[in-house]
Amino acid sequence: MYVCICQGVTDREIREAAGRGARSVRDLKRELGVATGCGSCACFAREVLESARGESADAGFAGAFPAGAYLKPEG
Repeated sequence: MYVCICQGVTDREIREAAGRGARSVRDLKRELGVATGCGSCACFAREVLESARGESADAGFAGAFPAGAYLKPEG
């Protein structure tokens, strides 16, 4: 879905930028041009970026331990 209509930036592009290291709306402005037109997308762009960063962190953590590694054995 489009996040920044002025520059035609999608949520997918923001997630990809997060994967490349974008950590702030300022990074998105520099890399994608987000919020450089009318600016009304800045808050939503930040939400998408934070969500993408959270998903990346969760994915890395979840893969670090085998499923059920912390379950107490029955019996």
